[in-house]
Amino acid sequence: MRKKFIAIFMTLCLLLTGCQGNVNKTEQKEKKQETTENTKAEIECEYTWATSHCTYRTEEMELSDGADGEDEEDICQECLVQSDYEGKVIQKIPAESLGLTDTQGIHFMNVSENEVLIFSTYDSSDLVKVYSVPVIRKGDREEIAIEKIQQLFLEFADFWMDCKYITDTKEYILFNWEGEMAEYDRKKNKFTRIKYKNKPLEVGSILYENNQDYVVLYGFLGDETAVYYYNFVTKKMQEITKDERSIYQGGDDKLFYTAVKGEKSGLCYDVYQFDCKSGEKSVLVTEEQIRNALSEKPEEGMDLIREIGYEDGTLKLAINVKGKCVLLACDTKTGKLVQEGEGKLQKTQEYLQEKPLTNADKNYTNANDYNVFVQRLENDMNYVLDEYTLDGTFVRHIFTNNFHCTNQTWKLLYANNQELIFYVEDYDLGNYLYTVPLMLADGSSFPQMKKAKKICKCNKELEEPRQGDVYADSDYIVYQDGMYQIHVYDRKKKTFVKIKGIPETNMYLSGLVGKYFILSSKPYKEKGKEKYAFSYYKIGSDQIHIMDPACYTSAAAIGDKKRKQVIYALRKGIWTYDLKQDKKKRLVKWNKKDYVSEMCIRKDRLFVFTGEKDEVYSYSLTGKEKQLHYEKELTETLKKFEQQNDLELVIDSVDVVNNKICIHSIFYHHLALGAVGDVGCTMHTFGCLDVDLSVAIWAFSGKWSCFLLFLLMTK
Repeated sequence: MRKKFIAIFMTLCLLLTGCQGNVNKTEQKEKKQETTENTKAEIECEYTWATSHCTYRTEEMELSDGADGEDEEDICQECLVQSDYEGKVIQKIPAESLGLTDTQGIHFMNVSENEVLIFSTYDSSDLVKVYSVPVIRKGDREEIAIEKIQQLFLEFADFWMDCKYITDTKEYILFNWEGEMAEYDRKKNKFTRIKYKNKPLEVGSILYENNQDYVVLYGFLGDETAVYYYNFVTKKMQEITKDERSIYQGGDDKLFYTAVKGEKSGLCYDVYQFDCKSGEKSVLVTEEQIRNALSEKPEEGMDLIREIGYEDGTLKLAINVKGKCVLLACDTKTGKLVQEGEGKLQKTQEYLQEKPLTNADKNYTNANDYNVFVQRLENDMNYVLDEYTLDGTFVRHIFTNNFHCTNQTWKLLYANNQELIFYVEDYDLGNYLYTVPLMLADGSSFPQMKKAKKICKCNKELEEPRQGDVYADSDYIVYQDGMYQIHVYDRKKKTFVKIKGIPETNMYLSGLVGKYFILSSKPYKEKGKEKYAFSYYKIGSDQIHIMDPACYTSAAAIGDKKRKQVIYALRKGIWTYDLKQDKKKRLVKWNKKDYVSEMCIRKDRLFVFTGEKDEVYSYSLTGKEKQLHYEKELTETLKKFEQQNDLELVIDSVDVVNNKICIHSIFYHHLALGAVGDVGCTMHTFGCLDVDLSVAIWAFSGKWSCFLLFLLMTK
């Protein structure tokens, strides 16, 4: 339907990377908020870095308009853009200014206080060069000393996009190099691929580091996941724990962790500490000591520790005591425990995106031009909203269930610049839609929950409503209820609109083109025969119109806003319906022995994904082509990913966000369990496919054991 929406789901392990350092320090929070405000997401970028003086991003600089006047992709080079904290561009540094030969193969991979790191690739060769350009400060100015560019090393790689920067110190740079941890020693000018137990180790995320001589990381050793310690100086690699779902916190050269899978069922809540200097691990406090330190005994069999945080020699423990969150303070030197009362450790993972969202208020259901609102279930009855900037920086927690009464459940459905729309389940009074006004505070939109007002009572219950099942503006609200019926509420007249022409069947909001809602339906009966239909509803009217009765249940359909049309696939062709002229025509023949499962539009090209063979085709919407083009490289990239990871990929939906094709998929991974045989495990993940490079940039923080899921639905 609808505005696109982003729903971010997370497991406990995703809290790892955002939990380095201290907790709840006012000064740090204010500084972070100030930086966030200054680097708001009006800047459209591919990647963003920030130093003490400037922000940096990359953009594409066009070199030509294609080949021989044909419909080819423009030839571009990468350009580094330097800006101040107000977003004013200071300078643009094109790749060609670096004095290197093949400028199409230059990619900026990291900007820090001291240097810019650059990948350089040449034609189709496997040669990859890494360069360093010094960053020099002159007063309040920050200069990129291009004339002092220096080649650090060269190495071979089958596919350069498999080579990624991880972290660095003054003496070392850490990479993922073709699925293997690798290190460059600046002093010895030596590049080394690092193995653990003679197997390649791939870095997932950094959990803790001191930026000098060690790093604690989450890694993959084949199909096995674990937390590892690596010392740059001694070259010692050590496994700390195999349990990726544990809760982690770094501080004072130690890694603290708990909620480790025990020998028996359930989790062990002993708090462990790993000394990053000595390489020794031990128990700081036992679960029994924690339970004995509490004035009220927690329930057996429940999660005990929800979160941990470190501050000035004290490890804070957030303890679950019969639904309440009780804080314990643990002295890391003595292990002494002191109860501090009720409270929460509000550490939150930040989901920094490759580029900030643009036109977010128009394009995303749960975002406006200032923030993204992510709803998560805190417990069985309580939902909480996490507010982020458009680049994924965490702003605040918003507790929605605590200001009215305990028998209400508030579920976010929609956000714009003026309001949030909630579906409220009240177990005494019934179910309603509520509006919560927004006000600007510190550069972010702040929900005024105490000013929440009822909009209307839902005439039918919304069964498990989702962000994207509702559209709202100042005049109308359109939503799909749990019985798959469409409702239109006139906010000015404060009444529901009686819609004519609704078939007696299930209706699905499947797209929005301008003011036109695109609907699909299961079979309805006409003269005793079951029929399908594509239809549309123009907001403000009282009539549903049939576009095409030839549709079938699984037929793919998308809205083409630019051309004000609907594109849909039937068995013998891909069709368009002009919403202004009420006219349909066949766009292109479909003669493949497969069905169209999903479609999307990128740069005036229609991309078509098949359902059985997992093939990708494309077609120009500018009228320059007469037949579909087989996207061989993109198809093979998907199949290669499946083979390398022993996965069966099932595409659930595709969309284009920030000029990238985004795939929401279900992965079936077969785990060999000895004599038991193969067991299929369903896992969800999300990836962005850069079509130009045909490379998967998978945005999950672990493989199949933990995930970050962005779900982006078509408008």
